[in-house]
Amino acid sequence: MLTRYVPARKLRSSDSGMLVIPKQKCTTPGQRSLGFMAPTLWNSLPALVHEAPMIPRFKSTLKTHLFSLAFNAR
Repeated sequence: MLTRYVPARKLRSSDSGMLVIPKQKCTTPGQRSLGFMAPTLWNSLPALVHEAPMIPRFKSTLKTHLFSLAFNAR
């Protein structure tokens, strides 16, 4: 269901841990599916979040990122 992004040639984004966002023909129902939204949200996270080495660190950096978005903290 979720596919890792692998570019055709060596790019800086090769090791970024991004996911492929599937092309959708439906505008409303298709864009709400897990297969579309999960890669979209994952790719929008900063590299610090999805490169966390362990689950507790991932949770901590994700929480910090979401709080900074919600409260415009810098």
